[in-house]
Formats: sequence, C-alpha cells, structure tokens
Amino acid sequence: MSQNYDGVRSVFVAGPFWSLVNRVTNQVDSGPRAVIESVLGHFDTLGITVYNSHRRESWGSAMLEPAQFTLMDYEEINRSDLFVGFPGVPASPGTHIEIGWASAADKPMVLLLEEGREYAGLVEGLPSFKRCVLVRYRDTVDFPQLDDAVGAARQMLCGI
Repeated sequence: MSQNYDGVRSVFVAGPFWSLVNRVTNQVDSGPRAVIESVLGHFDTLGITVYNSHRRESWGSAMLEPAQFTLMDYEEINRSDLFVGFPGVPASPGTHIEIGWASAADKPMVLLLEEGREYAGLVEGLPSFKRCVLVRYRDTVDFPQLDDAVGAARQMLCGI
C-alpha cells in the first residue's frame, strides 16, 4: 500500500444516489455507477474498508428508510479515517450534508469534481481552511492523482 494510505483503515465514499436511480430499473444507471464503482474498487484493492451507501443499498434495489440510512451514514463517516466524495452536478443535497459532517469531524477529504462543471462556492472553498483536496476528473478518476490527493489531505493541518 502507498505511503499516502499509511494508517488509513477505512474510507467513506459519498456521492449522488437518489437522483441517479432509474425509476424503471430501480438501479443507478451504468455511466455514473461505473465511475463510483471504480473508486470503490480502488480502495478494495488497497485492502481498505469501504463504507458506501450505494453498495449497502444494492445500487437502488434495496433502499433503506431515511431514519436508517441517515444515522448509518453519520456513524460510518465518524468511524472512517478518510472521506472521499462526489458532490454531484446538479448538487446532491445528501452528499453536501455528508461533506459537512466530514468537515465538522475534521476528516481528511478528497472531493472528486467533474471537469467543466460548476460547483458550490462552499465546496470549492473548503481547501482554504480544511484538510480537503479537490481532484478534477473527466470520464474516469485517475488513481495516481487520487492517491496523491489523499496523501496531501492527510498531511494538511486544519486551522479554523
């Protein structure tokens, strides 16, 4: 495992969910799913425990009730050593709440932003005072870039 991940035993990977579920198939469509799955698989390959609602809820076919998944997400974010999130375009309200929880818990964060898209100023501004690195990607996430961002976020000092 890369030095960027020394001591990282678990990661919470957040991203849009409800808005991506196809109402006919009750599954997240293949395009967005492939990008998220690739990141999940990367962490699996590194032997890191991955917390993720997409997997937990079978990509839409086994959706939990809000009272269940809200508490689970909150607890898993707090248990995690690292937070990685896709804020979503349009913005995912749930993911933005999770970003807030991770920020408040001072988790090292990597936010994956699709190139050519606009994101909320509060998302773009997080690295100015939190342990957060923004990674821009097009079509697929570059894993060496992700790994470097993880190392950078973990080394940052948080000065509020």
